[in-house]
Amino acid sequence: MAFRSILFGKLDPVEPVEPPSFFADLNLGKIVDSVTADWKEYNLAPFYYLPLNDLDTIIYRQEVMQDLADKVLMDCVANFSQQMRLMREHLEAAKKVDSFKYARERCFLGAVEAYDVTGVFGTK
Repeated sequence: MAFRSILFGKLDPVEPVEPPSFFADLNLGKIVDSVTADWKEYNLAPFYYLPLNDLDTIIYRQEVMQDLADKVLMDCVANFSQQMRLMREHLEAAKKVDSFKYARERCFLGAVEAYDVTGVFGTK
């Protein structure tokens, strides 16, 4: 079985753009904003708008959470996430120094180095 998503086992998610109407009544928007505040670049809020009506998806997510309870695995996921953030920062910096070829290339190499968390490309 090929890996597709941590949130969706077999389903292809339909990502809603707006929160459901009941979010305002229950102040759920404040909770979602608080939970996703440190992760704005991932645009996670729409995932909280999706109702889970499929039992297999609910069980799948519970199994993922059980897997992430393993400290070693969670540390690996956290490290990977940190490196992906660093990679995106380098790519954004490369856009800002667009007129300086070598500075742009150095930023790009920094992104490659951050992306290569396993050392496959020999950057670690």
